[in-house]
Amino acid sequence: MLGLVVLLGICSIVMACCIKFVVLLFSIWNGRSKITNSSYAPGWNERPKDLKIGDLDKIKKHGSLHNYLLHLHQNGDKSIAVFWWGQQRVVSICSPDMFKDVIKLTDRPKELFTLLEPIITADSIQYANGQEWENRRKWLYQALRPPFLRSYIPIFVKIANETADLWSMLGATDVIELPDEFLSMTIKGITRTCYGNVFDNAEEVYNMTHVYYELYDEIEQLLKTGPHDVGSVREKQLHAICEKMKRKLQDVIDKRCNEQDKRSIPFIDALLQSGIPEKQVIAEALTFLIGGLHNTGYLLAWTVHYLTINKHVYHELLTEMKSRVGSNCTEKLKNYIFDPNTCLRYVINESLRLTVISSFAARYSEDDIFVGGHLIPARTPILMALGVSLRSESNWKAPEKFDHTRFCTLQGKNMLSFAPFGHGRRKCPGYQFAYTEVSVFLTILLQRFQIEPVEKDQKVEQFHGYLTTTPKQPLKCYVYPLT
Repeated sequence: MLGLVVLLGICSIVMACCIKFVVLLFSIWNGRSKITNSSYAPGWNERPKDLKIGDLDKIKKHGSLHNYLLHLHQNGDKSIAVFWWGQQRVVSICSPDMFKDVIKLTDRPKELFTLLEPIITADSIQYANGQEWENRRKWLYQALRPPFLRSYIPIFVKIANETADLWSMLGATDVIELPDEFLSMTIKGITRTCYGNVFDNAEEVYNMTHVYYELYDEIEQLLKTGPHDVGSVREKQLHAICEKMKRKLQDVIDKRCNEQDKRSIPFIDALLQSGIPEKQVIAEALTFLIGGLHNTGYLLAWTVHYLTINKHVYHELLTEMKSRVGSNCTEKLKNYIFDPNTCLRYVINESLRLTVISSFAARYSEDDIFVGGHLIPARTPILMALGVSLRSESNWKAPEKFDHTRFCTLQGKNMLSFAPFGHGRRKCPGYQFAYTEVSVFLTILLQRFQIEPVEKDQKVEQFHGYLTTTPKQPLKCYVYPLT
């Protein structure tokens, strides 16, 4: 009997080993089959005429990277393509199925963002990958979660009312320019909520605004002309302005550290308590300022523009605001702006989709990866053409039309097609901050003013820059107080 038990045990072990061997053989065969039956992305083996500049001349010819990607992807009909960013080969994808293949990647290819390095410096989280990024993201993302964002709402309300008071003094024929008005609000919004009590002082906001615009003009120039020659006048000028901004941020940090009676400010406090070197604190503060200020300001401008030319949506939204919030109820406002199923949120989402505030995101894998059945070698930059996906007929019905109702039933592949802030764990950390700020400003101002375009039938074209999308024509409006 004992011998039989032993024999059965030996047979079980042998059978288990055989099964594992068969599974191993199948895995090896399946892997080889995958590689054999797969191919590199179309255009992988093509080389540019000038390997030094790659396809940068083509990008310049099309007017922007977004426009070039639209051409490269045939407005979304071609899901994957290859181009050269200088000497670096890049695989670009635009379909939601392919986005799904790379959604778990978090490492960002530094090569595609080197133009900004002289400004935000190599210490920025923009250039952090692997475990370093994992460590630094914890405190940054924590400081921008909804529980903390709720504490910012009274500040946003105060800023909106300050703007409303100024608008109330305008005459019937006085004109405002939407981007200028809203950029002025967003610079107050981001500095007062994220950088310390010092920006409760109007003069401090003015000084920061002046330095910021100097720096932003240099960024625009840098993106148009490429890196400045070492030792050139332009390089020295850029360096001087960057140093001025760093000194300004250092002053902000010093004042925050020395404040006696200070309210909690999660962002700047998280930076100071993170234990990172001071130069990284300044780099993160600058990165968030540049990344958030212009994008949010122009999102506000574009949203109001779309509302003024879609009156039925404007009236629907205003009716909802009056019903859900009214003119002066902060608690109702808090509940309203964090509700994802409102006309307000649908309008903002459709504005994000039509405007393409950020046209791309980029990742790479440390290992070979299959995307849409195509083999992409390790460390190859993978560009997600978010802007192409947002405007593709493959993903959206009548993509050129403003239709906020499409977000009432957003599901399936469109959930991946709509990624204005990027995908996965490394999507823009400030996306909820942007939604909160824009929602508050719109809710306050639209209930107090009727906004009308100066030119009723004006056609406004978009310019898709490296950082954000701006109007080629002025967005001029009248504002009339509502009784």
